[in-house]
Amino acid sequence: MLLRSVCLVTKTIRSSQISNSFWYSRFISASSRHFSFTSKGFNDFKSRLGNSNVSNPFEDPSRRRKEVLLKPETRNSLTEKPPRILKTEKLANFKDKEAANTYKDVSKSGIESLTENVTKQGNSRLHFKKLEDEAVASRMSAPFSEPDANVSFTKGESVVVKDDRLTQFSKKIGFWIDPKLPREEIKRRRLTRNTTIGGYILAGSSIIGFVWFCFYYGRAKRDSEGNIIPDEFSGSFLGPFYRIANSFKLWRDYVVEPSREVLLPDPLPPPYLQPKYTLVIEMKHVLVAPEWTYKTGHRFKKRPALDYFLDIVGYPNFEVVIYTAESSMNGPQIVESIDPKQRIMYKLYRDCTKYMNGHHVKDLSRLNRDLSKVIFIDYDPKSFQLNPENVLRIPKWDGDMDDTSLFDLAELLKVIHLSDVDDVRPTLQYYSQFDDPPKEFRKRAMYIAEKEQEAKSHQDANTSLKKYSGRLFGYGRHRYP
Repeated sequence: MLLRSVCLVTKTIRSSQISNSFWYSRFISASSRHFSFTSKGFNDFKSRLGNSNVSNPFEDPSRRRKEVLLKPETRNSLTEKPPRILKTEKLANFKDKEAANTYKDVSKSGIESLTENVTKQGNSRLHFKKLEDEAVASRMSAPFSEPDANVSFTKGESVVVKDDRLTQFSKKIGFWIDPKLPREEIKRRRLTRNTTIGGYILAGSSIIGFVWFCFYYGRAKRDSEGNIIPDEFSGSFLGPFYRIANSFKLWRDYVVEPSREVLLPDPLPPPYLQPKYTLVIEMKHVLVAPEWTYKTGHRFKKRPALDYFLDIVGYPNFEVVIYTAESSMNGPQIVESIDPKQRIMYKLYRDCTKYMNGHHVKDLSRLNRDLSKVIFIDYDPKSFQLNPENVLRIPKWDGDMDDTSLFDLAELLKVIHLSDVDDVRPTLQYYSQFDDPPKEFRKRAMYIAEKEQEAKSHQDANTSLKKYSGRLFGYGRHRYP
């Protein structure tokens, strides 16, 4: 900071010195113009002190100081703005340079004549400009003094400029547009031309791509050493076309069929405990529901009583499997968030479904489990159309936080587990005929509980009567102490 201040002070002092020298020189030049001192005046001057032996400095012309006049546009200080050069001055400088170049091209005789004229006329501006114009005119007329013998022009003849190769090619194929046409017509023809060119490019690319596709997928496979691997199409003339058709079939199977033939591993061998029943559950709109709000964006809501449901049906009561149409990109994160205790044993996503008529269908036959002991819970009939007898269809949940269906569903599955039936399909088919199987099960459970309560009350009343009768008449004392 101190160094910067010192630099600024030094710059200011330097500017003031230059400015003072400028005004001093202007004052001296003005004084010399108003008071012209000559050697004659100094010769007449006599000093009062008497005769002096000092010679007059103005007697020697070589010692006289020439008058120095500073130009107004000279920049005398750092604070002044740089001088502005007018267009007329630029033009004059250009003409001076042009004249200087012209004098170089003029012959020796012309230079001597110019020198004589300049000497005679002095520094006359008008005469110098006249000579300058004559020199430029002589220079400009020099290239046309000897015209090319191969080019001849006649009066009234127009010069025909030949088109370049691109223009000639455009005219040949019909894509050239005359610039003299109206603007709308030019625009219409340009659009037509561009559309035609785009169509040609697309058609050519399609043909090249088809040829490459046939060559790539129609050739026989080779091993690491470059030898051809024989297949079922080897030796046939139409073998390449059969291979192409087989490639289409493989692509279709990749999209339509599940990613593997067996979706689940084999059951746990002893001494590990393998649950008797396999519970397959759709995740979306059964356990969670998607939701979007302006504040939170996309997220999934967890169904009420989900933790209680997983505690009831989790291992070792059931082998819980999530089989959903959600992709494997966001499905695992949702499963991990709703099951922190790892009660879900296996997870199957969209790649394990079968694509039929625009829907992802779950194929239970590929689970590697006995279908008589498989319970599938879903809400969409199109998803379980391959195995409808194993489905317990429940209503779709859209995010109602007052829902209690998972409580009833957990009790229903608990009853199936405790009943230890060998085939669960009759029970599932019976409850699937109702619109809301968990709700229907709750009604029946309440009805059975009421009947059991009435029977128990009636039995208790009979027991009390028999007990009183025995005491009254003296029999049955061994039964009712």
